[in-house]
Amino acid sequence: MTPFPKVDPSVPMIDPELVAGIAGTLTPHLPSTPLDVASVRAIDDRLRVEVAAAVAPRVVALDDLELRVHGTGSACVLWIHGGGMFLGTAAGDDAFCCDLAASLGASVVAVDYRLAPEHPHPAPLHDCRAALEWCAERFTRVVVAGGSAGGGLAAALCLLTRDEGGPAIAAAHLYYPMLDDRTAGPADVPVWNQRLADVAWNAYLDGRPADAYAAPARATDLTGLPPTYLDTAELDLFRDEDVTYAARLEAAGVEVRFECWPGAVHAFERIAPDAAVSRAAVERRRNALARDLSW
Repeated sequence: MTPFPKVDPSVPMIDPELVAGIAGTLTPHLPSTPLDVASVRAIDDRLRVEVAAAVAPRVVALDDLELRVHGTGSACVLWIHGGGMFLGTAAGDDAFCCDLAASLGASVVAVDYRLAPEHPHPAPLHDCRAALEWCAERFTRVVVAGGSAGGGLAAALCLLTRDEGGPAIAAAHLYYPMLDDRTAGPADVPVWNQRLADVAWNAYLDGRPADAYAAPARATDLTGLPPTYLDTAELDLFRDEDVTYAARLEAAGVEVRFECWPGAVHAFERIAPDAAVSRAAVERRRNALARDLSW
């Protein structure tokens, strides 16, 4: 795999069906003044639209950790939500997880991991590990999946589980994952830009240097990781790091299925679910999940 060249993320290059959805994301509402966690959370709270699930999940309390269990299938998707490690909740993905469980005939377990900066690395990753152990004891197969920061945590969980000899992970599904604290991209890229990434990494690392479990792109050895489905967007801040990680997985002998969606932006299928590129991505992801859950 060859990394894609750098592109100028200008509006004319964006899939026209996605442009309207960008207006409801963080980037158009960011002030010109310096950002911090509190200011971004306030904007996110104002913009967030909650969508109720068709069927309420079963809520499991695991010590101080909450798991939200959708569906009743014997195989499981462990879902890790996005939000830069400092935004979002598992409950915010209830509708998505409910629909995913119904479409796959599987269980979907969403982990409500603790957020930075109140709980910096490695607390969120350890919460995901506890969720994986819970799932492994109850389901025949477990696929770990997540988007953005959740995709980064899913990748880190695969590394941690490999190194600790933890529960088997059938496959990893990483959607435009946040993998590298060293990324330096354009400040005006849509949906999630460098300013937000800086807030996220500063909160998550809490002044400490990143290791491979914080930023999986820093891992020197990617052998022995589970089969991986990874997709990203052409106009995504994380695109180059995602392409590079996919290529490194493949070079390490890991089965990789990769896609870079043209004209798409970060979280494109969330902000414009009816767009043709969004429907295509969702279909491909679900077909891949169905395969990995059934093998």
